[in-house]
Amino acid sequence: MLVKRARDLVTSNAYAASAKEEFAAAIAGIRLSSTLEDPAIRGPLLELWKDWVEECDADGQCDFAGLQDVVAGSLFDAGECFVRLRPRLPQDGLSVPLQLQILEAEMLDWSYNVALPNGNLIKAGIEFDQIGARVAYHFWKTHPGNNLGMLQSFTGERSRVPAESVLHIY
Repeated sequence: MLVKRARDLVTSNAYAASAKEEFAAAIAGIRLSSTLEDPAIRGPLLELWKDWVEECDADGQCDFAGLQDVVAGSLFDAGECFVRLRPRLPQDGLSVPLQLQILEAEMLDWSYNVALPNGNLIKAGIEFDQIGARVAYHFWKTHPGNNLGMLQSFTGERSRVPAESVLHIY
């Protein structure tokens, strides 16, 4: 409810929208900086980076700078977001076989709390092993807010994503 209200405030209040913009602009973006001195290695790596930042978004909406803006905005609205690492096949034709998918905080099933038979514990959609290490995240397959007559409505189904494939930014 709190995240929903925060998102509503940003869309309906010019001061909140401006604060979000300022917050996102103030967060320093990730930029490539190489200390490699060998131009035979440095040049191709820089070119590879330039190609990848244009194709890194799994949803095809932004470049790398745009994804960073989305993450910053989500931090402002919800206090957290998730970046899912999406390995791709070489035949997909990408310069680097990896893309990033931004998942809003609402994609995690906060109400999912259960003790599993293997001894793992799921708390607020995050699965922990017996020593408290994160093992997986349990995300909704479709956005829970996507039930307004869209083509694909909220299904109520979860997908278990291994923790090593998720960056939890908060």
